Amino acid sequence: MTALLEARGLTRRWGGLTAVDEVDLTVHRGSLHGLIGPNGAGKTTLVNMITGVDRIDGGRVVFQGADVTGLAAHRLASRGMARSFQTSQLFEDESVLDNVMAGRHRHIGYRFPHTFFYTPKVSREERRHRTDVHAILRELDLAVDAHRQVSELPYGRRRLVELARAMASEPTLLVLDEPAAGLPGSDVDVLGEVLRRLRRNGYTILVIEHNIGLLMTICDRMTVLSEGRVIADDEPAVVRESPRVIEAYLGRTDDA
Repeated sequence: MTALLEARGLTRRWGGLTAVDEVDLTVHRGSLHGLIGPNGAGKTTLVNMITGVDRIDGGRVVFQGADVTGLAAHRLASRGMARSFQTSQLFEDESVLDNVMAGRHRHIGYRFPHTFFYTPKVSREERRHRTDVHAILRELDLAVDAHRQVSELPYGRRRLVELARAMASEPTLLVLDEPAAGLPGSDVDVLGEVLRRLRRNGYTILVIEHNIGLLMTICDRMTVLSEGRVIADDEPAVVRESPRVIEAYLGRTDDA
């Protein structure tokens, strides 16, 4: 498989603390890759570095064959890297449709004076973008909620809206930070099926999660962090049996 994203020797220091310590990570095109680890392992810091939210103190990031180390988040987004966050970034008082439309910004081809005068070009493009967004809503079973305000939706549906908005940018790589956080079991099952479907449809996805059970059932490969370092990187069945992973989550299992 071809590498879509490669992180090599990524390091992040906070004063005297090394939060991420020379981490290597490879996400292959067309894969669903999980990133797990105990609390404080450095998962979100690592992803923040990769996606341009946090600075990189050492190492490099290669995306689609180009060195993108240190590029700002908006520049990475323009190259096809879409990111969702642990906390909601939605416009609560806007409709689901309008929230997802906001994800189309990098594909909008009109500027002033077209926007000021609402020219035929603006009208044509808006119709095209709305058609694309409605297709995404149908793919995530959100079409019935298209014209509802986000604030009216249950939490699980809101998480799907955030995923839909990320998809609206037509990303080459979807980076999802704790998409199952706070979801009841039934909604976690729905999310798992959605992610499997997206992977089958050709999306490349990097998922950061605390829900190990979810990732074990949907991922092609998993990377495990502990204290800022990679302790496992393999298929889920192998990761599940790794003594280092078991120790990281449960503590030592021997009497030594």
